Amino acid sequence: MNKIDILNAQQWRFACKEFYGNKKIPKDDLDFLLEIIRLSPSSFGFQPFQVLVIKNKQLLEALKPMVWGGQKQLPSASEVILFTLRKDVRFDSKFIDDSLNIVRKLPVEMINIYKPLVQKHQEIDFSLLSDERYLHDWSGKQVYIALANLMSAAAEIGIDTCPIEGFSMTAVTEILSKQGIIDSSVEEACVFCALGYRLAPPAREKVRRDMSDLVKFIE
Repeated sequence: MNKIDILNAQQWRFACKEFYGNKKIPKDDLDFLLEIIRLSPSSFGFQPFQVLVIKNKQLLEALKPMVWGGQKQLPSASEVILFTLRKDVRFDSKFIDDSLNIVRKLPVEMINIYKPLVQKHQEIDFSLLSDERYLHDWSGKQVYIALANLMSAAAEIGIDTCPIEGFSMTAVTEILSKQGIIDSSVEEACVFCALGYRLAPPAREKVRRDMSDLVKFIE
């Protein structure tokens, strides 16, 4: 894929509000997109999120009243993905320890160098430790990197997407927790993404700020 193809895919992409419900995404394409998420960058490589591919129709029906921004998308999408963010991402948490020891498999001497860097970043550089909400937001930023990569890759292979923030985070988290899908003490719902094939073309032309207004070169 060349630069023109990539730009054309971004021009083609839009937030699809209703999908062609009978057309399903092939398994190999879904697997490809999930791998794109898995390979996405995150701060310190911690990947402080979970990816839920919700295929259970009863669960989607239970979630639908809470997802006011996805009333057409949830029933018609081929796939509904929910990113949940990790709340337990302090430098001294078990999640961070497991990431360094089990996922990254770093030697002890590297961990002894790495953890103070994470502590400094959270405590001083970004001042994240004064309020737990700041750490939640930090995790959410990592989610949105993966979400953007998912949406771009999907557009490049002709699959439509719609990111959905229009929902009650508390209510969705509570439903998932009651069903044993997530542990709400350390996870919460962050953002949905519906995927499939557009039922109709976009109603209006894509509009973005002019490049001269958006970008400033600092010489």
